[in-house]
Amino acid sequence: MDEDKIFDALAIRDTSNHDSEKSNSGEFTAKVIIIENGLNQTVTFQLQGSRDGTVWLDIGATFDVAASTNQYETVGTYFPGYRLQAICVTAPTTGTLDTYIIKTR
Repeated sequence: MDEDKIFDALAIRDTSNHDSEKSNSGEFTAKVIIIENGLNQTVTFQLQGSRDGTVWLDIGATFDVAASTNQYETVGTYFPGYRLQAICVTAPTTGTLDTYIIKTR
């Protein structure tokens, strides 16, 4: 098992789109995304995959994580690289966002 932290205490204070760090799959397959939304607003996420880190493709539908909650999403599609896009409809004024991609063989 392996884990990548792709948003690390991100303090979103706007309504712009934010791209996470890239998670490289290597010999692992992404299985679970853990979201710790410490922001005071709901965050909408889009999972993306890439073959080479230059062209990103949306995987599945967007999903929302309510303010001040933790949630997980499962991943069933393999890509060599993954990232999340995060956006808030209303700009948060407090808190931070942490996300992890948990990988297994």
